[in-house]
Amino acid sequence: FNGLRMTANEGMKLVAPLAGAGLYAAYGGPRVALLDAATFALAAGVYALLRVRETPPSGEAGPTGSLRARTAEGVRHLRSHPGLWPLVLAGGTTMLFAGINGATVYAVAEGLGHSPAYVGLLYVAQGAGSVAVGPASGTLLRRLGERRFAACGIALTAVAVTLRAVPVDAVALACSVGVGVGLPCVLVAAFTAVQRETPAELLGRASASLNTLLYAPNAVGLALGAGLVELVDLRVLLPVLGVARLVTLGPLLRGAPAAVRG
Repeated sequence: FNGLRMTANEGMKLVAPLAGAGLYAAYGGPRVALLDAATFALAAGVYALLRVRETPPSGEAGPTGSLRARTAEGVRHLRSHPGLWPLVLAGGTTMLFAGINGATVYAVAEGLGHSPAYVGLLYVAQGAGSVAVGPASGTLLRRLGERRFAACGIALTAVAVTLRAVPVDAVALACSVGVGVGLPCVLVAAFTAVQRETPAELLGRASASLNTLLYAPNAVGLALGAGLVELVDLRVLLPVLGVARLVTLGPLLRGAPAAVRG
């Protein structure tokens, strides 16, 4: 299910980047930014209209304590679980580097001699990779286990980011596909493991904590990348980022199970 959800989410990258590139070329950046902000506000409004009746898990009372205490309980569960914490760390680190890499994409387009609108094509290629891996995620998870599945995704993105330093259009597009295939592997593995290994009464808190620990580093990475791309030559920066991604492979592969249960 997580793989299919990722496919639906990433599938929008097949449409939105090209539409954004066309709008950018026709109307300029400020108007596109305002339109983008309006779509987020619309999505927030739609979420606010949802009405969900939640009941405590069978035999359990509702959650007690302050919001801060309940959130801390979710984080403690993730930290104390030996099978989950390496995946959380790998996911957070991956999203940190994904943010840095995302900040370099316009420099990649410039290095290829294209306008910023070319970034839309790169994101379409990335979306195609993510759409392709989504339906296969369930089978791959069963065969490899969460840690090895995540490790394969990290290794693939490391190679793709490194090769982005090659100033050739075909290579850049292939690397975008590679990033699109590899990046969801880590996220799908982390979400699946947490959902499978967390008691029902803790699942909401643990999932919320997981979202924060995975996606907050992405924002930090975007800020770091924006600075690094101005200070470091892209032909040096991208290979360094690619190799640096491999630091999370050790904890993932050490003692990794061969397959998931259930």
